[in-house]
Amino acid sequence: MPAELVHTMEGTTTPHFVTRLKTIEHIMKRRKKQHKIVLVGPLPDWVIEKFFSDVQVILIEESSRSDLLSSLDQEVIGIVARGSALIDSEVIQAAPNLQVIARTGAGYNTVDVEAASLRRIPVLYTPGAMSRAVAEHTVGLILAAAKDLLGWHQRVLEGAWQERYHRLNLDLEGATLGIVGLGSIGRQVWHLLQNFDLTVLVTDPYLEPSDFAQERLRSVPLTELLENSDIVTLHAPLTDETRGLINAANIENFKPGAILINTARGELVESYDLLYSALESGRLGFVALDTLISEPPDLSHPIFHHPKVLFSGHVAARTSRAQERMFRTLGEDMKAVLQGKKPRRENVVNPQVIDA
Repeated sequence: MPAELVHTMEGTTTPHFVTRLKTIEHIMKRRKKQHKIVLVGPLPDWVIEKFFSDVQVILIEESSRSDLLSSLDQEVIGIVARGSALIDSEVIQAAPNLQVIARTGAGYNTVDVEAASLRRIPVLYTPGAMSRAVAEHTVGLILAAAKDLLGWHQRVLEGAWQERYHRLNLDLEGATLGIVGLGSIGRQVWHLLQNFDLTVLVTDPYLEPSDFAQERLRSVPLTELLENSDIVTLHAPLTDETRGLINAANIENFKPGAILINTARGELVESYDLLYSALESGRLGFVALDTLISEPPDLSHPIFHHPKVLFSGHVAARTSRAQERMFRTLGEDMKAVLQGKKPRRENVVNPQVIDA
């Protein structure tokens, strides 16, 4: 069964029995309130106190769909979904008085936006709150891949000192960077890398060349970008059109030895088999992934033991500044909807429902 939110502050050293007493008191107070917000995955205490203190808050484990469905009733007015929690038409229909659905982060592929729109329920997300943090992480992966930091670390530990005379790193100066998707994150990646004197190619079907004509960027088709880029970084949203974007056909278009970076969505890559084969053949020289096809991953696949692959656990946006900005944005916009006001339009996936 869904558990009431255990209200504890991160980083405190309060004895467990004190925390438990406060939790019981907190729960009892919330049970007197009618309206409910269901959290599929936790939110920090300060967000709940600041934005949702006047409603009952129910915490559901991200992976427990049965608990999610059993927690939904006519008193639920809001859902906050994190991680891979699926908010589909069945979930939406189970909450007849639902007023708002919110997703933390820039992705919303786990929400049935069409079903929400039919009920005129705004779907909120936080597309700009974490852009800088993800862009910085992307640059870190690009540098780590180009300079083979993982490989050099391992060679030092193995005593392979003489390898320094037989291997060369990639110069970013004079290299070509391909950015797939020039949204907020892709654009910030470019801004952070401007001083490296890269040639930058961009493919983004949602933009016109005039949208970035003043930024020394060249818009090209995806095939041309892959054929000419030493480094390809993915920043496209996950849609029906982009799912499996890096597939068997496109992998053959990569410049031999190219570096592939993905801090967007894991499902932009068709399969790990594809990446593994490309690394083994030399079609790809290095792969760095922050987002994975399935999370957490099945570590039995050989890709997770390949020396030319660097992983981070979907943490690009997990910085203190980005998280604070994300939660504040989400809280403010949800509060606005619940008070009968309009949230910031740029944070609404289906803005047509608030335009009427």
